[in-house]
Amino acid sequence: MDIELALISERLQLRLPYLRFEKNDRRLAHDFLERLIGDGKKCFQTGGPVDFRTNEEGIRMLSEADKLLLSWGNRASHSFDIVRPEAQKLIDTCESALASFRCDSCKRNIWFADAANSEWVQCQCGKLRWRYGKG
Repeated sequence: MDIELALISERLQLRLPYLRFEKNDRRLAHDFLERLIGDGKKCFQTGGPVDFRTNEEGIRMLSEADKLLLSWGNRASHSFDIVRPEAQKLIDTCESALASFRCDSCKRNIWFADAANSEWVQCQCGKLRWRYGKG
């Protein structure tokens, strides 16, 4: 999740605070999820072609993944004795959160067709988009 969310955050031009020295490169999934959830309330949209609304389901999946990563996936708060059902739920939830950036209709990622647009990136069919600068 740390790597995938870093790549997604870069593609969506997420604005993250500057951290000194190598701390910028050591951000974890929670850092990215926190910003994606916060900005997503204004930026992460579904619908179209004219009537876009906040993608509540996508934000809910991101939030659920963040909660589980903090409680079960965090070495500081959880021992290494995670049981199989917990591990499976964590994996499934994280995969669902990542899938929220893929359109159900055209099966393309939200950043597929940016087409040099300065306001948003969107999937191929235009039903899922992320608006820049609204967060």
